[in-house]
Amino acid sequence: MTVRIEKLIYKDFEEFYKLYSLTLENDFPGYTKPVIDYFLNKIYTREALINWLSSGWKIVFIAKNQEKILGFAMLDKPYGGVCFCRWLGVLKKARKKGIGKKLINAWLDFSKSYGCHKVEIASQPESREFYEKCNLELEGKRNLSYFGINQYIFGKTIGQPDDEVMTKD
Repeated sequence: MTVRIEKLIYKDFEEFYKLYSLTLENDFPGYTKPVIDYFLNKIYTREALINWLSSGWKIVFIAKNQEKILGFAMLDKPYGGVCFCRWLGVLKKARKKGIGKKLINAWLDFSKSYGCHKVEIASQPESREFYEKCNLELEGKRNLSYFGINQYIFGKTIGQPDDEVMTKD
């Protein structure tokens, strides 16, 4: 299987959003149905995501095989020299094929090119082993954190802090 990692463009948005919704509904077991509904209907709506993407507040990388989207990494615009991966998802049938690792590498490459000194992600406990295999460091655990779930915090230092990057608009 040949997989390309690309930055999300508008023509792929609907297919991405379907995968994003499916992933939230099926692959984040810590979140209850009301919380997932809140995410999809109040916070991460189509309109909000399109606005954030067009304004640069969110960046999405997608993994494609031919023209089918198999996975995604949704990043927050770097802030204070840190790039936070808000969501990472891969279709169940496409897992264990290196797609998640490719998305992590795209995130790291983007963050380095931006000048970030660090990347971070908050993970549900079920994904801990995956992030460790991707050479991200377990930095801590939050018990009963946002929306009532336990989270592991992973990060990686990828450069030196730079005042210009840390204060970029």
